[in-house]
Amino acid sequence: MGLQEESSRRGEDNQKGKTGKDIHRGRDIWIDVLNDTKTQTSAEDFDKWISDLRFVAEVDDEVVIAARDQLAFDRINSNHRPMLKRIWRKADPKGRALRITCWKDIPASTRDLVDNPWAAELKRPAKVTETASTDRTTLEPGMTFATLIVGDTNKRAVGLAQEIVAGGKRGADVSLIYGRQGTGKTHILRAIEGAVAHLEDGRRVTYMTAEEFMTAFVDGARAGDTRDLKTQVRDNDLLLIDDLQWIAGKQKTDDAFFANIRSVTKKGGRVVLTADEAPGDLKGFSQRMRGELLGAAATEVGLPDQEMRREIVRLHAAMIRQDQPNFELDEEMIEKIVSTVRGPGRELCGVLWSLQTETGYGEDEPDMEMLVTVLRRQQGEYQAPSLDNIKRATMRAFGLSKTEIESANKSRTICYPRQIAMYLCREMTDKSYPQVARAFSKKDHTTVLHAWRKVKKALQSDPDMVRDVERVREMVFEIQAEGN
Repeated sequence: MGLQEESSRRGEDNQKGKTGKDIHRGRDIWIDVLNDTKTQTSAEDFDKWISDLRFVAEVDDEVVIAARDQLAFDRINSNHRPMLKRIWRKADPKGRALRITCWKDIPASTRDLVDNPWAAELKRPAKVTETASTDRTTLEPGMTFATLIVGDTNKRAVGLAQEIVAGGKRGADVSLIYGRQGTGKTHILRAIEGAVAHLEDGRRVTYMTAEEFMTAFVDGARAGDTRDLKTQVRDNDLLLIDDLQWIAGKQKTDDAFFANIRSVTKKGGRVVLTADEAPGDLKGFSQRMRGELLGAAATEVGLPDQEMRREIVRLHAAMIRQDQPNFELDEEMIEKIVSTVRGPGRELCGVLWSLQTETGYGEDEPDMEMLVTVLRRQQGEYQAPSLDNIKRATMRAFGLSKTEIESANKSRTICYPRQIAMYLCREMTDKSYPQVARAFSKKDHTTVLHAWRKVKKALQSDPDMVRDVERVREMVFEIQAEGN
């Protein structure tokens, strides 16, 4: 399937109107469709969902339009697709088909050619929003929904965030997004803050960390006046508090925090919290606060899977490329980063920022030698896991014995984990198929080849397989760390 260039190279075959616009050019027609759609739907629906759709490309006489994420795609697909297709048919003189899809579902070969169609928005000046006090909170320009890679491990948390932005179904007054450090919880809160501020619908929103709340409360208590803090926190329609665990074990701060969030919710506002652990695992809170947390709508953010990690690298490389056009990473370099860096998205970005410095901010193009230098500096010398450690990790993750994982048993409870182990033995080491086969007491290396192919194919469409492979991969790293 080839990407067809839409430009003036068609020469005289392109008919142009009085304005000079190419009436056959898909991008221009899409702008006309958007303008027409604005008159046929509510302003609220247009602003929240339709205006955010982006022209991507024309592929084999089919014009591809992308929704930013799964939630936006589902809304468009359910409520607006027929109208958009009808308007498109009337507007396009060539009669091309219109395909509306989710950005993440577009083949990587096409995405790489056109880059992120929302990327230009990433550099807009950050807006500010007034809090109830005289302070002004500067929004984080890089932490938007446009720069948030959505996948299996965070889609529910992002869906919750977007429902809150859209002012959707009420649900619980308090929501808790939890997960280990570096999984994007702060990014989600900042994205909510920025999106609500840009809507200009009158909602008052404040973001602060629990540590900032604690510091402000202690300073106010010492001065005998906490009115400024109360004003800043309580006069909000949406209160976003990051890293709740900071106030665990601090009774007076706990009491003040409980009183303030109750004040927000009693006035009809919503509170969104983040923490490192699930509600039932958070320790050091008062009985009242613990009850509030157990009554919250809680959702987990997990570590990004391998495809999400690749997308994180691609997206942030594209952001750097806006200022440094020669910052090009080929697929081999991207794979090197993803396979070497164990940590979450924050550590992947750290490699890119370091690589940017290594290039002299545009003096040189990044290459593999530079990248290896940066990775060695950040990660230390990479040590591939032993086949034994991969087997041990799989046994621990699935509760199997050494005899079972090396057996010829074909029941799913044993065969499925064994295939994952074989797949990771090939992906995480440089061992050959016969060497991996011998590690599993197999005489024929085709068993390993079959396992590798089966798991690799399943990873394209089976979220359970993605989660299980990542779970075992993490266990491998834990076992390696235990040995150090």
